[in-house]
Amino acid sequence: MRFETLRESLLKSGIAPRHVRRYLSELSEHLDDLTAQQCEAGYDAEDAAIRARAKLGSDTELAGAMLEQKRFHSLAARAPWAVFGLLPPIAAMVAFFALMGALALVANACGMIAHRGINAPHWFQLLVEAAILFGNFALAPLLAATFVLSAARQRLWPGWPLLAILLIALLDLRLQANFPAPGAHGGSLSASAVLWVSHFDSLVRDWPLALTQLLLTLLPAVLLYRKHRAPV
Repeated sequence: MRFETLRESLLKSGIAPRHVRRYLSELSEHLDDLTAQQCEAGYDAEDAAIRARAKLGSDTELAGAMLEQKRFHSLAARAPWAVFGLLPPIAAMVAFFALMGALALVANACGMIAHRGINAPHWFQLLVEAAILFGNFALAPLLAATFVLSAARQRLWPGWPLLAILLIALLDLRLQANFPAPGAHGGSLSASAVLWVSHFDSLVRDWPLALTQLLLTLLPAVLLYRKHRAPV
């Protein structure tokens, strides 16, 4: 791949991946133009490519043109404490409560909500069960994996995505539902942050669920560790 060394240097220096892609694309086009000029000057293809690359400049010179402009640096590189420290719990809570809100909107649109709770037909209870399985066992791992992939793309220190994963895991967010027989009143939906450090009694009572959620959320951390330890 063209400019692979330059690409890695820019990413490790904090340049946002989208700016790296655009910059390398522009360099490739410019290199093609320089190569064509050298061919027109009478050099064969190999010599033309070598001379064109020399005219373009060294990787250090090309990287310097990007590094000196702070606007090209990613937010994750400039403020990793915000992206991997503040954003993960906020994103997790927004995602969980948005999922519950979507279910509530469906119940309201179908006229299920009454003063005594949700009068849920069988199809809605199945929908809620599927949403609970997704929210409790897939949503947190997906969020954790998002932060891992973001850090990997930007060549950031592995400790930052690990912090994000731990914060998401410690929230222990859960979706819950309580429905009587189909057609009966009194059903309810709820989303909560159990918080490991403040609800130990709940963790003891529901330890299989809590342990499963924790292991699934920590799975991206294991993959991150294996990737970090893998030989280059």
